[in-house]
Amino acid sequence: MGKFLRYWKYVTGALAVTCGAGPAAAQYVPAPYDIEEEFDKEYAMDLVQLSYDRDWDRIWDENDIGVRIAMGSLNVRQWFLDQEVKVAADFTDWFRFLYRYDRYEGLEPLWDERQLNEFELEFGLWRWFKLGLRTQPTFWKRYSDAGFTAKFRYDRDRYVEVGYTAIDFDNNYSFRRSSYDEGYEEMFEESPQRYEASGSWSFPWGLRIKGEGLWRTPSIKNYTYFYGQRPNWVRRYVERYGSVTVRKALPANLEGYYRGTTNSWEETRRLTGPPAGEPSPEEDFDGRLTLGSHGGGVYYQPPGRHRLRVGFQRRHQTRRFNFGGRPLESYLYEKTELVYHILWRLRTWRELYLETGYMGERIDVDKNLPAAKYAETWSWYENRVPISLEYKFGENYAFKLASGIDIDKRDWGDYLIYDKAYAFVIACF
Repeated sequence: MGKFLRYWKYVTGALAVTCGAGPAAAQYVPAPYDIEEEFDKEYAMDLVQLSYDRDWDRIWDENDIGVRIAMGSLNVRQWFLDQEVKVAADFTDWFRFLYRYDRYEGLEPLWDERQLNEFELEFGLWRWFKLGLRTQPTFWKRYSDAGFTAKFRYDRDRYVEVGYTAIDFDNNYSFRRSSYDEGYEEMFEESPQRYEASGSWSFPWGLRIKGEGLWRTPSIKNYTYFYGQRPNWVRRYVERYGSVTVRKALPANLEGYYRGTTNSWEETRRLTGPPAGEPSPEEDFDGRLTLGSHGGGVYYQPPGRHRLRVGFQRRHQTRRFNFGGRPLESYLYEKTELVYHILWRLRTWRELYLETGYMGERIDVDKNLPAAKYAETWSWYENRVPISLEYKFGENYAFKLASGIDIDKRDWGDYLIYDKAYAFVIACF
């Protein structure tokens, strides 16, 4: 009831300020980006449970062919999906074929910009130097990508790669030359390009550093509708991403690790044709989103059947949106999530492993809608006892089920039904 009253206060205030602008302007229209993930405050804790641990990462890195999947129920309305497939085949000493597929669906905005379904032909130039030609075909040719990579690969743990990709390279040609009438056209005024770099290096004293990054250059695309079904508009978009992972073997059967990632998106939309009525936020806004994640911890793996891991992860996101058509919906939103855990794993029978322990989360949120004179700050705590069962069918094959018990009574749901459950599969060759 408290949340309802807070939002009702905001909506009624917005209506009161805009009533002089005419009846159409007084209508409340949802923004294209939710101010926050109100529907799941445990998302950061779910991501920690859904992440692959160091054993699965090692299996994935050491094999050329494999599939690994993590999926689970975020809440009664949404699933999380992370599906990866990779294939590599050496035809000769200097010619290689590679395939990569990556589908990721979570609560992060604009996740669909990063789906991957890529083929690559790799040619050996000289000893450790390679050149790759790659493409990402799609049903609609205008959405296909193409590019190349230059690689230095000394061995599996020591390599450096740089790449260039022309995104949607066939878009303008496809619309100009095709007689297929879709009732609209999307033409790039400025085409997008992506520059990438990745690498890994292992040092003799038990240290390994692995990183990757990309920059998608600013692109401008015009959307034109032939029969007036909606107004014409233009979109500008740019993206940056980077990550680094560090692992270090320590004395007394300990291993330390750290992983940090940063994401940023910028998007602008503007109406360029006569609107069919009042402009909506979907057609007139400037937005910037940043998402950073930093975490680390320690694994303790004594000889025998047991393993202990202690760690934390901090996620911080900022969303700034200004809506030209609906200025009262413009906002600044910040959210910080800190997840901490201690987990103990035991081999119970043959290759069946049980892992459990404690996982907690603190959430801090700041909302500010200046034009509506609305602001809110609050904190939230979550507590969970995670439980997982993993069975190893072989050195590179495993299946895991995970769930948990939320200690907070408010999370139990109707009829005490608990809707958090996750499944994991890995198979590599």
